[in-house]
Amino acid sequence: MLVDGGMNSASSWAALDEGVRAHTTWNHIRLHVVTHMHMDHIGLAARIRTASGAPLTMGKLDAERSTHAALHPNEEAEYRAALFRENGLPPGMLERLEQRGPTPTTPTSEPLRVQHLLGGMGGDLPLAAVWRWIWTPGHTAGHMALFRPADRVLIAGDAVLPRITPTIGVNRQRSDPVGDYLDALTRLEALQLACILPGHGEPITRPAERLAELHHATLAESLAIGELLSGRPVTAWEVARQRYPDRELPPSAWVQALRETLAHLQHLVAAGKARRELTSRKVLCFALA
Repeated sequence: MLVDGGMNSASSWAALDEGVRAHTTWNHIRLHVVTHMHMDHIGLAARIRTASGAPLTMGKLDAERSTHAALHPNEEAEYRAALFRENGLPPGMLERLEQRGPTPTTPTSEPLRVQHLLGGMGGDLPLAAVWRWIWTPGHTAGHMALFRPADRVLIAGDAVLPRITPTIGVNRQRSDPVGDYLDALTRLEALQLACILPGHGEPITRPAERLAELHHATLAESLAIGELLSGRPVTAWEVARQRYPDRELPPSAWVQALRETLAHLQHLVAAGKARRELTSRKVLCFALA
């Protein structure tokens, strides 16, 4: 089994090919599992299929999202632009972002052939029943992790990272990604893990401690964003600028800050702690409930 082949670049392929050949051969790879749709995890999927013939397995929501983005790139671009405009991103920053081109998280340009779509909360992994897959949304709607009950090891993708909190932004498929992520952390905590293998960084050998840190950090971020609200309705962009008042960031980083701020605002609305309204200028604003 191969998990998350990596970025579609010559250097990534060379490193992966060397690693595979150091342990086995490509024709011994029987299954390729992708934890989520971001290009630093799924970018080499087509090349891995050619080299190994192994079927691709991923979460149903991410497979659907990736396929839609590949088939309808113009609609995707229009959706993103409308989302940013609706939430107050300055027009000049939006123009600079559009000129920048693809990013490491841009969906693949060609529809992927996914042989095993995993929908629901979890279950046995196809062709590798010693592993169970677990739906761990938040970073993406269809993100999944792999759990091996025999030794309580988790392959976490980007659901659990050793030094930073995973990005949680709004998406088209789920209404409360922050709530989804908190629920996923609760499910992982219940597994009493022995070790976590993250998508980036070194193994996490104190899983319970790290999961608790991420749970606390996510709740604290929602609380901090809620404290910036008042009775006066404000846009998600205004809240993001208040959250990071002295930062000099490139447009891509500000967009990520906007998406994460909006996700936490949606969580506050879902919890009944904030309200939202659409102004006559079709701009979305938030205030204390």
